[in-house]
Amino acid sequence: MTPQESSTDQSPRPEKRAPSGARGSVVLGKKQRPAGFKGFLAQFWSRLWRVFVTGAMVWVPTIVTLWVTWLVIARLGFGVDNLVKRAVERLNGLGDRVEFLRFLSLLSYRPGFGFLFIVAVFLVTGLVARYLVARKIIRFGESIVERIPLISSVYRAVQQIRDVIIRRKGTVFQKVCLIEFPRPGMYAVAFVTSLDQGPIQQTVAKELVAVFMPTTPNPTSGLLMYIPPEKIIDLDVSVEDAMKMIISGGAYGPSSSPTE
Repeated sequence: MTPQESSTDQSPRPEKRAPSGARGSVVLGKKQRPAGFKGFLAQFWSRLWRVFVTGAMVWVPTIVTLWVTWLVIARLGFGVDNLVKRAVERLNGLGDRVEFLRFLSLLSYRPGFGFLFIVAVFLVTGLVARYLVARKIIRFGESIVERIPLISSVYRAVQQIRDVIIRRKGTVFQKVCLIEFPRPGMYAVAFVTSLDQGPIQQTVAKELVAVFMPTTPNPTSGLLMYIPPEKIIDLDVSVEDAMKMIISGGAYGPSSSPTE
């Protein structure tokens, strides 16, 4: 082999280029739908699945509500109903054995007595709690609880929260607002909880508003902050809608409409 031939063999060979259509498909990275009947079938199943998911999301709140209601009825109502049934059976047996308690054998059980018993207990408790004697009994029980270490502090805290809720007619969050957090230019949804000027405001000698900023998606935890009124931006949103926004991580909006 001559030098010229060896040099000719070692020369770089031209690279094979992919067709323009293949190169374009790699760059775009687009998945093409199959054509014909298969494409129609894939598109049909895709739309059918979206419709199915939309329908399921409509029914999920109702199903969960019915399930929780049934769970409470099954555990509490039927449980008490079975207890009442067994109690009536024992009273009947006692009436059969003891002569002067013969009238107990006349008692008969009817389905639903458990639910009536629960309603009666709630009504009697409410009526008794309104009288002075019952209040004295409750205060005596509270005095015993307040002497127990650790439990007393928790009990007093719950009492204070209860008194605040009763005084405000069940409303803890007075209105929805926006605050700059965690730095200027960024905003977080929060709730004004109190406008009262207490020891904190007196200590710093400023007018401050108590604001609770819940976390997402668990609104039961968050931060309690005291902010000047001029730093609070009122938000024209109900407390319920604001809670939905927080729990959904911002996916829910009061004026938003469901999309596909």
